Amino acid sequence: MLDSRTKKILSLAVPAAFSNLFDMIQVIVDMIMLGRVSPVAIAAAGISMQFLGLLYAFMASFSVGNSAVIARFFGAKQYEDANKTAFTSSVIAFLISIPFTILGIFFSKYVFIFMGASKEVVEAGSVYLSIIALTFPVIFVEFALYSSLNAVGDTKTPLKIVIVANLINTFLAYSLIFGKFGFPQLGIKGAAIATAISYYVSFFLYLYVFLKKKSNVSFYPEFVKDYAKRVLNIGIPAGLERVITYFSFLLFVKMIADYGTYTLAGYQVGLRIEGLAFMPGFGFSIAAMTLVGQSLGAKDYKEAEENAWQTAKIASIFMGIMGVFMVVFPEYLAKIFTDDKKVIEEAVLYLRIVGLTQIPLAIGFVLSGALRGAGATKLTLIINTSSLWFFRLLPAYILSKMFGNVLYIYYAMFLETFVKAGMLYYVFKKGFWRRLDQWKT
Repeated sequence: MLDSRTKKILSLAVPAAFSNLFDMIQVIVDMIMLGRVSPVAIAAAGISMQFLGLLYAFMASFSVGNSAVIARFFGAKQYEDANKTAFTSSVIAFLISIPFTILGIFFSKYVFIFMGASKEVVEAGSVYLSIIALTFPVIFVEFALYSSLNAVGDTKTPLKIVIVANLINTFLAYSLIFGKFGFPQLGIKGAAIATAISYYVSFFLYLYVFLKKKSNVSFYPEFVKDYAKRVLNIGIPAGLERVITYFSFLLFVKMIADYGTYTLAGYQVGLRIEGLAFMPGFGFSIAAMTLVGQSLGAKDYKEAEENAWQTAKIASIFMGIMGVFMVVFPEYLAKIFTDDKKVIEEAVLYLRIVGLTQIPLAIGFVLSGALRGAGATKLTLIINTSSLWFFRLLPAYILSKMFGNVLYIYYAMFLETFVKAGMLYYVFKKGFWRRLDQWKT
């Protein structure tokens, strides 16, 4: 029998994990359909998704702070303040979206030129991204609403919404890309229109939940400057961390790309498989952030700490099991994505190493989430970025130049995962997060 704490953790983490999984599935489904159109369509959509990945990194500048502040208010039973924070963060999100929307609509081609895309990809990508850019304001505001629901422990509503949006996107993408069911055949333009419509449907569903008070948080239409400061004071370091991590990841991929197409393809296959293990990690990170924030709102530091440790234990079990599959059955997993023997060999190499890191990765996910829930985002910024640069990127570069083997890049990644988990474990265990609480501006 599961105890009440474990049940509560799972009730938060499992729907959150599946929400992330369905987000990933939507991208995969679109890419599979576009793969039937042309390589140009795949490349154009792929680069657009990379740009959207950067946007999601920027969204942390308000979503993490919003979640931490609302969780704190909710735990303290200050429900009206939680509702005011949700409205305030939504306004902030809309304002931050404006420059990205202008960039996407009017200057999208420069994104593809910067990435070194061919003329055909630039043209197709400009059409795709300029349409998607019309949804940026609702994507940003929706992210604020999504983090608000997570903060009060409602991870089931976002799951329901993403399922509806995915079904709509899949139907419309199939119809508009290939000209089915009486719709025009629009190719990549059709994929963009389908995605844009699904984003708007998702947004209006969130709006309905908030305006009709279908959850434990809703809108109180009052912009509170003090709450905006709290949200940004916590959120900006988190956003900076995500942006640095995003560009650092691109550098890491570039190192691997230097070893050739097969190595890069194998790494990408391995990364897609590992992405499935990330899903429970994301879910448990959200659970930790929510429970720690609510416990601190109730002024119960002991409960906050116990929730974090229990969440880390459960996450380690889930991701540890997935790690075993990566180590023992990597060939079978890789064959799901490709039949190329050389690519499979490269993917197996990556999976066997990364499979051994799943437990420390789970600890890193959860304790980072717990620290963010406590408002100590400057601490996670310092730990995660310094670990990434000093124990992964620099060693990977040096070892790669010394030995000329991609295996040493993976060794650096292996080492850094354990080092980061150790650092986060130490600072959380010592209680530094209590003294670095950034609740007050």
